[in-house]
Formats: sequence, C-alpha cells, structure tokens
Amino acid sequence: MGFEFFTESGRGFRPRASIRKQGQIGLNQGAVRRFDLERWKYAVLGYDRENGLVALKLTNDETEQGVQRIVIKDGSASISARSFLEYFNIGYRDETKQYDASHDETKDMLIVSIGSAAKNGDTQGNLINE
Repeated sequence: MGFEFFTESGRGFRPRASIRKQGQIGLNQGAVRRFDLERWKYAVLGYDRENGLVALKLTNDETEQGVQRIVIKDGSASISARSFLEYFNIGYRDETKQYDASHDETKDMLIVSIGSAAKNGDTQGNLINE
C-alpha cells in the first residue's frame, strides 16, 4: 500500500480570503500554501460587478499599473485595498468577512466570490460563517 502521512502543521488548508474591516484583503495559510503565493510580490485588484467576483492578478512586475504589494507574515498574506473597496463600494467597515478563494492558473489570478457586496455595501456571496 502507498500511504501518505500528513506531517504539515498550520491553522487550515482550505484557501480563504477575507475582506478586513481595516480595508485589507487577507489570504490565509491555506491560500498561501496551495497557490504558492510566496512566488509573487504584487497583485493588481479587479472587480466583476455583474458576478460579484474580486480578482487578484498576481505579478512580480512592480511597474505594472495599479500594483499593490503582497505582504506575507507568519504564513498569511495581506494586500492594502481600502481605495479599491471604496471605489467599487464594497462594504468592509463593519466586520471582517471570509470567503472561499480559488486560483485561475492560466491567468495567475486568485478569484474571490463576494456576491452582491458592491450593490449596497452588505457583503454576501460565498461567505463563510465561523
């Protein structure tokens, strides 16, 4: 038999993104590990209004228009996003909310479904209630 033994440690392996009440987008250890985020230094933020999707286009090109630095500390990552959130009227000030994150490998983008958050500042979508 070919057993693989679990030897990892960490708080979780399910990749999640959070929109923090401080105006940051955070990525948990699961996202950092699964999507190998330590390879990237920057992200460009995008929003699909119709589908309620936030995109983080990963890049190492600091001259690319709109780049935000990815800060990785203690295994988690964060990106300053206050201006982005305010521009698209995405609610963030009341409380930190978490969502599932996925990776589009063909475009080097992380995708976060927040539902209709920009319509009234009330974050919905694939919200994780914990």
